[in-house]
Order: sequence, then structure tokens, then C-alpha cells
Amino acid sequence: MINQKSVSETKIRFKFYKKGEYKYLSHLDISRMIMRALNRAELEIKYSQGYNPKPKINFSLPTPLGIESLAEYADVLLDNDISENKFKKKVNLRLKPQMQITEVKKVIIKTGSLMNEIAISLFSFKLDTGCSSRHLIGKFYKAVEGDLMVKSDFSRTIFDLKITPAKENSDIIFLKLFGYAKIFKERDNEFFKFNNFYQFFGNWLRKYRTSIKDLKKEELFIIKGNMLKTPMEVI
Repeated sequence: MINQKSVSETKIRFKFYKKGEYKYLSHLDISRMIMRALNRAELEIKYSQGYNPKPKINFSLPTPLGIESLAEYADVLLDNDISENKFKKKVNLRLKPQMQITEVKKVIIKTGSLMNEIAISLFSFKLDTGCSSRHLIGKFYKAVEGDLMVKSDFSRTIFDLKITPAKENSDIIFLKLFGYAKIFKERDNEFFKFNNFYQFFGNWLRKYRTSIKDLKKEELFIIKGNMLKTPMEVI
């Protein structure tokens, strides 16, 4: 006899942001708020067996405190079927504007935990140069390549760096840093420690009279072959 309950199980992967004062909430606080919203949305969350059953939900890597994030991810297993749009609407009604789900997708393939699969974290820095970045960007990029990618203690923790000038303001430069979120033996890399880098980078920028105007965690990636894929693109 077929177990009807197992047939109707649905694994949902969803992406959400945390902005404003929510960037100061811990990973545990965020997890609890998401679970509370799921329960208040009256979703049938599947629990583990045993004396201390726990909800079958797992989250992506914690974002450092004080950093706005556009790319928080979670997988949750439900005991029934639900459309992606309905899931998004029901849960967002139970969340504050500072934290909302932006994307939902059903998981129809076998996947590991998000923490184990995610390999790269993308941080976006908005830098104020105080002068025309179009004249500075060449010199600045060479310094970034030499000092950060080769000479610094963080060289083995950085997967890639990209620098672009802002179109609307010549004083602004955007630096996108792709940091390793896991260790690869074949790459001989190290785990990117954001807080350590942030302190170092702020001091390093003073040589160029440049300051960090804003920053956020922009995206997370899984490495598939030689390509970076978001957690939504691999399912």
C-alpha cells in the first residue's frame, strides 16, 4: 500500500532578504522568525522522528552581524503540496517588510544541505573615492590585484574580485568580492573570514583616501563544473 503522506511531500527552497535593523539580528533569531512565520502561515512542516522531533528545515551560512543581506536561503520539507506563489504569499504576510521572501522554487532533485553545498559568498562594497573614479580605477584595480589577490593574508580566501565605476556618480566605485565559503583540497584555498577582512580592507583603503559607503551580501553560489550557480539555478 502506498503511503499517501510521503507522496505529497514537498521540498521548498526559498530566498529572502534581511534589511534595515534586521541586519543586526543573529542567525538564530532569523531562523526562529522564519519558523514562526511558517507556522503562522499554517504550513504543514514535516518533523523528524524520535523523542525530540525537529522541523526539517535548513538554512544557508550565517551572514555577519550588521551586514544587510539580499541572499538568505532555506530549504523546508512540507507534508503536503503547495504552489510556489501560494507559499511566497502566505509566508510574506507573516513577515515584516525588513525580511521578505523574494524567490521560491520546488526542489525536485536530490540535494545536500545548503551549508555544505554553498561554496562562494558574494559581497558588494560601495566605495567613495572622493574623486573621479574613471581616472583612478586603473591604478586602484592594479593595487587591489597586487595587494589583496596576491600579497595579503586573504589571497587564498578570495575566489575573485570585480571593480566597476558607478555610472551616475564618478566618485563611486563598486567592488564585488567573491569569497570562499568552503574548503576545496584541489584549490588549496582557505575559508573567507569577513570580519577580519573588513577591518583590514578599511585600513587599506585609507592609502587611497577611499571609504566604504555601503556594503551588503549580494548572492551565494554553488560551484558546478567550472561555473558559479545560485542555489536556485541548480534545482
